[in-house]
Amino acid sequence: MKKIALLTAIALLLPVGVDAAKPVILKKHGYVVSEPQVTSQYYVKQIGTDLAWSKTRGASDIVVALIDSSADRNHTDLKNVPRVVNSMKGPYTADIHGTHTAGIMAGKHNRFGIAGLAPNVRYHFYNVFYGVNKDKTDSWTVANAVDTAVAKGANIINLSLGGDDYDSRLAASIKRARAKGVIIVASSGNDRKQTINFPANMKEVIAVGAIDSRHRLASFSNMDDRVKIVAPGVNILSLGVNNRFIYMDGTSMAAPMVTASLALVKSINPYLTPGEIDQLIAKMPRASGKSYTELNTMKLLEATARPIHISAPSVWKSRYVNDVKLSVMNHSNLKSSFTLYQGNKKVKTLTPNRSFTMYSSGDWLPSGQYRIVGQVTDGKHKRYTSRTIDYVNTLKTAVSVKVSEEGTFSIHTTRKGTVTVLDSNGKVLYEALHIAGTFPVRGDTAEKLTVILKPTDLREKVVTTSFEPPIIEDEPPVTETL
Repeated sequence: MKKIALLTAIALLLPVGVDAAKPVILKKHGYVVSEPQVTSQYYVKQIGTDLAWSKTRGASDIVVALIDSSADRNHTDLKNVPRVVNSMKGPYTADIHGTHTAGIMAGKHNRFGIAGLAPNVRYHFYNVFYGVNKDKTDSWTVANAVDTAVAKGANIINLSLGGDDYDSRLAASIKRARAKGVIIVASSGNDRKQTINFPANMKEVIAVGAIDSRHRLASFSNMDDRVKIVAPGVNILSLGVNNRFIYMDGTSMAAPMVTASLALVKSINPYLTPGEIDQLIAKMPRASGKSYTELNTMKLLEATARPIHISAPSVWKSRYVNDVKLSVMNHSNLKSSFTLYQGNKKVKTLTPNRSFTMYSSGDWLPSGQYRIVGQVTDGKHKRYTSRTIDYVNTLKTAVSVKVSEEGTFSIHTTRKGTVTVLDSNGKVLYEALHIAGTFPVRGDTAEKLTVILKPTDLREKVVTTSFEPPIIEDEPPVTETL
């Protein structure tokens, strides 16, 4: 059985610890972090995650699997993390390495200690090591954990572990996971070598190297051209066991930073495939002459294509709308819906990229603020987008009446409402609710009528019109000359 060495790290323990007469100043609304030790987490700003938190801190339907040693689930910064814990090898006993890597990603923003990079996604913690602070496991145990994580719905798997030897069984598990759309992130190794460890050296894996706070490659980080991204891995503050906080060095620390950033990316667009994630990373800016990019979460999020997008003008002035478009990712398994709302009321279902009218339930919709909502789903994840628009209905409420044929009137209304027909004495001859449009009413076409429209939309005024029968003059008698 091939052994996989845990990428060890050096730990240093920390003690716990009215109208204005002049313009007013306005400021950006950003996410404020109140964790006492976040100022010691230099990496949060270095990788741009502090800015990314204003866009997302993670979606609860994204699952990250940490395959490592046992994270201390009783640490205050992990206690309320949505999670599942699994022990693939021996008892699940809190360990420094698993706790530290978990803290980097999952530490809750609870004003207690540090700030995890993706605190709002779900986590599955897998123990694959023999005991407390043991630095070796075997590839088959890790393969079993990978298979289990995929079966339990993981979107991303973090492997802060590796070894010199290739194992076909673990490699097969990783290939199966990627084929099912799971992203695999692994640390490159801490051996100061010009080649990286297995499984990071697999093409199906995102290999992560380490840099320091001055953007220099860490002296211990294994590096070759298969490392496409690097992240801070020197002097990294995170969690220790028994509610402590510790600093550690290692590519083991860099990998979960990449994993957390990709969890935020997947939170915005969960339908991205591993191949599309690879392309996203490849397009990130790189320093001149470098084969890798430095992790920048904010730039990743800015470059992430939204799965669904609505383009529409902010004001509609026509009852016939033909300039609204719904764009959805071109994945065959995605289904979309498109809806118009007035407040919380669903007004009508729209057909994507087809013109539509502002006519619903038998009436032209009134002027006001509306919201169009697009939804896309693959059956597992749902994502929404919306646009708020102001609609201006220039149609005036009106009613008209004319003779259609003998004994029948034709009445036309522009808005839905109750139509009442009165005779010349004010007696009700007819009364009914009608949708906007034209309809016949039987009656004496030689008599005067009054027609009243009381709109269903209470914001519209009651309107009245009259019908006056034409006056027929007697023809003069015909005379003949003799």
